[in-house]
Amino acid sequence: MKIFQIVANQFYNINQVQIPHSQKTHSNIFLTNPIPFDTVSFTASKASGTPLKKLAEYGMPDMYTGKEMMSNGALSRLLKNGVFNMPLNKLIPILEKYNNSLHETEQEVLKLLKSVEKKQPHLKINEAFQKLFPEQQKSLLNIQRPVFQEITKKACDMPRSFYDDYIDLMRYTNKKIAKDPTISHFSEKEFIYRLEQVAKQIKITRRHTEISAINRLLREAKNLFRNQIEEKKKFGRGIAAKKLKMEYQMQPAILKQNTQNLQYLRELFEKSYIKNNKEIRTLFDVTNAKIYGFPTFEPFKRQEFIYDLKNIVKFLKNKELEAEIIQIARRLPTSSDEVSAFVVKHVNDTPEKIGYYLFKGSLASIEHIEPRVSQVKEESVIHKAGKKKKKKAKTNNTVSQRNHINNYGLSSAYINSLRSNMPFDEWVRQNPHIYKTCQKYVDRLIELYKTGKFAQVGLNKSYITTFADRVHINSPAEKPIILDLSKLKD
Repeated sequence: MKIFQIVANQFYNINQVQIPHSQKTHSNIFLTNPIPFDTVSFTASKASGTPLKKLAEYGMPDMYTGKEMMSNGALSRLLKNGVFNMPLNKLIPILEKYNNSLHETEQEVLKLLKSVEKKQPHLKINEAFQKLFPEQQKSLLNIQRPVFQEITKKACDMPRSFYDDYIDLMRYTNKKIAKDPTISHFSEKEFIYRLEQVAKQIKITRRHTEISAINRLLREAKNLFRNQIEEKKKFGRGIAAKKLKMEYQMQPAILKQNTQNLQYLRELFEKSYIKNNKEIRTLFDVTNAKIYGFPTFEPFKRQEFIYDLKNIVKFLKNKELEAEIIQIARRLPTSSDEVSAFVVKHVNDTPEKIGYYLFKGSLASIEHIEPRVSQVKEESVIHKAGKKKKKKAKTNNTVSQRNHINNYGLSSAYINSLRSNMPFDEWVRQNPHIYKTCQKYVDRLIELYKTGKFAQVGLNKSYITTFADRVHINSPAEKPIILDLSKLKD
């Protein structure tokens, strides 16, 4: 019954959960209080610079949904002009102009903001999230609770050693959900990843001095921590590996090296054009605490939980049980699909960061009609089969074709991620409305070609016909997509 008691404590003994607030920077490296640390699990869309992506500035529908996507330039202008720092009564009318580009979850977030604005119009978006947090956290727990309970029941069927690892994971998860301080090892890879997430937000603003500063900070961090990242690989992954990594980092020589490295990076940051970036400043504070083994506040992250869970169950002999456990865990809500998860995840973010993630999923992104990931499988098969030189050349040609504009379409970042590496024909079978939305996409391409926009972005007319051919070839054989290009001839 021990395991069920843990779950019960997790969900029924959380009273008046307090929202952690960012603390001031401490000059002393020995921090006595836990530091709040809200993290980013999403990745931003890259401004590819291709002629096709430039068309998004003129209003392009998502080839899969038909919704008009938001361009990187439009979001850049909102961030650069400080729009997200406006009070709600001025911000919401601006946000509503882009409502049709938002996906369902973000539209629900906008509705919540409007409900707050009616009562307190002068609040900023981050202050509104603070108001929404208590109720939304309860809603999220109500969705998470049955999923965790179902995983727990399945965990009882695992051998004792796996069961104990699961218990450790749930204890750690309990603390995160309850906003209790946790002690975790310093991860060089995580530190670099967090910097990369901030870099993506900075780059979309197109402030060149700040972009240069974050790029330098990233280069220096990767160079300083390269050796330790390689060294820690020998510890493997999972709960047990985390304990070994903590022991490793507390060795005097490693502790001294990490301290010096972080101090150098912080001095670089303090002298740069991004020295006022609150997210990076908090990252340094939290990393400092982790290096010395002090407690920090870390939020529950679905992706990290599933990752740790996979590392526990992947060695099970019962592969059916392994698959069932992971399948259940994947039902945990994400911030892309559940409004309460979105609010809880971003409650401690700055107005700019909330605004960025509100529109991130709606940004136009390059979509590969034929998935590019299969190139990895091809190279693996070719390597095993021998005949490397001859077949390698053929593979490179295939890869080149997949990464050519003839294999590109435009889809929102959210839908692009949702499809992932699913074959195009299977994706169409699951979403039959694509027959109509691809036609809408092509009709808009023809309009832009006729009004001279293709010439302005450096795109050739032939892209339209090759796109239609590519879609036709990769669509379901029993019912291929045949796009009408007759307007192109007029």
